[in-house]
Amino acid sequence: MPILTVFYVKLLLNLALTGAIVWVVLKPELFYRWQLHKGTPVFVLGFLLFRLLPWIGIFLIIGEDPRGDVPFFFYKAEAAKLGGFVYRDFWSYHAPLFAYIISLPLWIWHNARAIVLLMVLMETLILWLTYSTYKKQKSNALQLTYLYWLLPAAFMYILVDGQEEVWFWGAALLMWRYTRKYPQDYEVGVGVLFAIALLTIKVTFIFFLFPLLIIVRKPLRLLLTMAAIGLPALAFLYWQIGDLFLMPIQHTEQLMTPNLFSILRPFVELLVSIDARESTMLNWIGLVFTILVPSYMAYRSRGKAVTDLIPGLFVATFVCMMIFQASAPGAYLIAFLVTVVFELIDIKNPWHIALLLVLSWLTVVQPFVYVYNGQPSYTHFSMLGNPVYLLEYSLQVLNVACFFWILRQAYRHVVHPQPLSMP
Repeated sequence: MPILTVFYVKLLLNLALTGAIVWVVLKPELFYRWQLHKGTPVFVLGFLLFRLLPWIGIFLIIGEDPRGDVPFFFYKAEAAKLGGFVYRDFWSYHAPLFAYIISLPLWIWHNARAIVLLMVLMETLILWLTYSTYKKQKSNALQLTYLYWLLPAAFMYILVDGQEEVWFWGAALLMWRYTRKYPQDYEVGVGVLFAIALLTIKVTFIFFLFPLLIIVRKPLRLLLTMAAIGLPALAFLYWQIGDLFLMPIQHTEQLMTPNLFSILRPFVELLVSIDARESTMLNWIGLVFTILVPSYMAYRSRGKAVTDLIPGLFVATFVCMMIFQASAPGAYLIAFLVTVVFELIDIKNPWHIALLLVLSWLTVVQPFVYVYNGQPSYTHFSMLGNPVYLLEYSLQVLNVACFFWILRQAYRHVVHPQPLSMP
């Protein structure tokens, strides 16, 4: 199917999903009753309607090929299945075990569509654990589950593009649940889970470690636990492949959109010329703010129970990465979108719903407009005289504005808790 046709289909799906979200928002009493009496079957029904059946329709009935990162996932999953050694025998920008995990469904069905199905099932498992955690404290947890399923960003990134970033929240959720179960002695368990996440998902999950070390009671114990697992793993990799295990870091050298640098670039270029091939300094500057802002929030909230802080600081960490890292792709939104829905928004507040919808629409429209028009870099203001470029630049600005709104919500939630009815 031509890319322009795919885009138009996505827009139609967005309209349908938006209409369904309006219905969900207007039916709190219905979802409350379902949560009390039919929570599990209604959850399963949602999975069938909004994930499994669309996957069958898109990939089996229509016969579409997976897009986004899935072809690259399939390449390294194939290589891993054949016994290749990660980083040496095939390229990978993920953690060392990731390729071997996504190769598992290929033993059943050797097709890239199987990897998309794996991503759908992993998202469903993470969403089920999230729902199970929140339903004890939120009477509208089931309604929030359906809201998340219907958000165009979640639908497109998971079901169509097969993105894996939601695994980040899965790892953080397991840590959070562990601290709730063992509120007095959790550092070893959290350290084990963090080390496993770094070995199985992506190195960028390390950003969450900095605020986490500030809020835990025994940070050294957590670090030693991680080191006990991570250092032998690194030693083994170095023994086998030398410094090739640093390959994931190379991915951070690519400039992407949308982020603060991409919208400030016309201003920056007035002062200094930026070579996109030498963007290391930009990423170091972004790294400072990515670490500093969530760490400041953690410092301001120290003394509070760690169980009250993990979700908000998790969101703050990765939304800061999207704002400040010039190499952060838009797909990272899916890393914290579940958490935003369950932790930071008031479903009764129309502003919150409207902003979520705007952000979801932007994540579908902006990447297409950007790529379809040659991935422009706005090195000077005269480029904005082109109406198409001006439109795409405006979409980027709106995207970043939505990210800042999420950061503000996370800051309020962590540092100055207040009623969620605030717009």
